[in-house]
Amino acid sequence: MTYEYVDVAIIGAGPGGITAAHHLQRAGIENFVILERSDEFGGSWRDNVYPGLSVDVPTLFYQFSFARKPDWSRLFPTGQEIQEYNKQVAEDLNLHKYFRGNCTVDREVWDDAEQLWVLHIEDEAPVRARFVINAVGGYVNAKSANDIEGIGDFTGTVLRPNSWDPHYDWSGKRVAVIGTGSSSVQIVPTIYQQARSVEIYQRTPSWILPKPDVELSERAHRLLAIPGAGALINGAALAAMELPMQFLCNVLPLLPRKLLTTVMPQYDRIWQSIYRRMLRRSVDDAGIRAALVPDYGILAKRPVLSSNFFPALADPSVSLVVDPIERVTADGIRTSDGSERPYDLIIAATGYELFTDPETYRSGAVVGTDGFDLADDYRRNGLRSYGGSAHPGLPNRWSLVAPQGYVGIAWHTFVDLTARHAVRVITETGRRGAAVAQVRGEAFSRWVRKMDRHGKAISAYTVDSNPGLRTYFVNSQGEALYYRPQTISGAFWFSRFSSFDDYAFDYTLTEVQT
Repeated sequence: MTYEYVDVAIIGAGPGGITAAHHLQRAGIENFVILERSDEFGGSWRDNVYPGLSVDVPTLFYQFSFARKPDWSRLFPTGQEIQEYNKQVAEDLNLHKYFRGNCTVDREVWDDAEQLWVLHIEDEAPVRARFVINAVGGYVNAKSANDIEGIGDFTGTVLRPNSWDPHYDWSGKRVAVIGTGSSSVQIVPTIYQQARSVEIYQRTPSWILPKPDVELSERAHRLLAIPGAGALINGAALAAMELPMQFLCNVLPLLPRKLLTTVMPQYDRIWQSIYRRMLRRSVDDAGIRAALVPDYGILAKRPVLSSNFFPALADPSVSLVVDPIERVTADGIRTSDGSERPYDLIIAATGYELFTDPETYRSGAVVGTDGFDLADDYRRNGLRSYGGSAHPGLPNRWSLVAPQGYVGIAWHTFVDLTARHAVRVITETGRRGAAVAQVRGEAFSRWVRKMDRHGKAISAYTVDSNPGLRTYFVNSQGEALYYRPQTISGAFWFSRFSSFDDYAFDYTLTEVQT
């Protein structure tokens, strides 16, 4: 069997993969490949083309620091505009010469003898890589609609946000939307005026807050085109986050956990009162208003931004269903109260497998030194990472999106920090003439203890004050591992100046894992 060899393999061509490739280029590393399971750059923005799709972070922050765009059409652009931007940045960086599309990596296996990774690729020869940067992102796979009982019996059309049929015409159709997360909140206002009816099946209400979206004028474009203007705005926003993060990560953890779980819910009661008043101005039906108020904290689940969902819900053709789904039938959906409603289209907006969920990781998919299996370790010992990217037992490998990794305002800041760290260690490995770099076990344990200390308030709030809640922020093991409990300045410092003593270079494998 013929093996291709590269110095670095990047897995994934979304924002993380583009960022990692940029930093490799800056470091003078050219022998790398970008392995992507689809046929184009863009990640989630390539996969999702559903009606109403737009970014939920102001675009002044949601862009690459090394490729700022001054002429965005809106403060919160559409998904199509974001994707065109991703493709343009990849083109400007000449990344297509490194790109291999329709290339699904099934397994990553470390070869102890050769001291490199063997990447097993579906229907193709394996790739050997000295280093691996895993950039598959945070939304790893869409949850299967097959988990909804009876969905296979439905004789109408089933669409998912990430596999939308752009040619499907919903005009005059009876539509069911399962879920009230970000996707459904964007889809409903876009389709309800043409559809015959839209019924939204809500299991857990979301915090839906106004979206301050505006068109960006030519004057705004000229201001943003001034050299350094975009970086200054982004830096000012990050600086504004520094004090709250200092308080959250360094001050509140000094308090007893019981006190935190007693005091923090008071904050949410204030927000629930404000939210009820907001709903009274937007929703006439008192029963629907009551159903829309979350019983969990406003920061325990990712809020959804929309200024047109509640007006859509007020339309006679749109209704909210809160009775649990019993099953999907051939003609529609039956709920637990025995009612059955007929539909032509079911939109299954039921979410994704996330990087914080142990179920996302399959046994045998990532196997390191001496048979170390990442998925098995996560299930036994919990999901953890060093610096949001590295793990003992996995030499020469970093994940740009790993447990306790997210920091900053937007995704691009997050993956930029982890990519900088990974490329910095790769470069140092080459400078030393070493073959292998692996985070030391003691450094990993020290980092995990530090994150647990600084994450005390986050955990007390999301887990203790909101028991039983499953969200982006709390996984099935009851752990809050989405956010990296570190200040902005601390995360920036780590990405550029962290000690190389935390890594072992050109080592004996058994010594590092002790």
